[in-house]
Amino acid sequence: MNDKNLWLACLSGAVLTTVVSNVPYVDMVNFLCFAGFWGGAIFSVWLFRRLNGTLAARQGIRIGLLTGLLAGILGFALSFLGVAGLQGTMNELANVVPAEDLQEAGDIPLWGVMIFNVCGVIFNIIFGMIGGWLGGIIFNPNRKIEKM
Repeated sequence: MNDKNLWLACLSGAVLTTVVSNVPYVDMVNFLCFAGFWGGAIFSVWLFRRLNGTLAARQGIRIGLLTGLLAGILGFALSFLGVAGLQGTMNELANVVPAEDLQEAGDIPLWGVMIFNVCGVIFNIIFGMIGGWLGGIIFNPNRKIEKM
């Protein structure tokens, strides 16, 4: 496995996952079907295969796990800026929901915010693994397709 291509593919997929998960209005699609989480990992697998030329199904899972981990870390870091995580969600809701309805939500303790954001990292890893597995199946050139 080429390390340069691995990191390039995983970082690209992590950035894509983070952008799709946090851009206003686009992130609503992500809320509905988690497409940004597993789609970014599928993109990473595709990019790795394109750069490397070969791909095994197990490599797809590893690429997906690493993409999910990097996307989770990136999202966790951006949560401190109010762009991602619970803080990003609260900032988005503030544009839609009346202020008096959000007052109680603003009283969430720091430990609650941290647990929510760490769960987001775990969520990224799990869906990254699923996307990597799917990408490994889809983009594996050695897979056998049975004819009916």
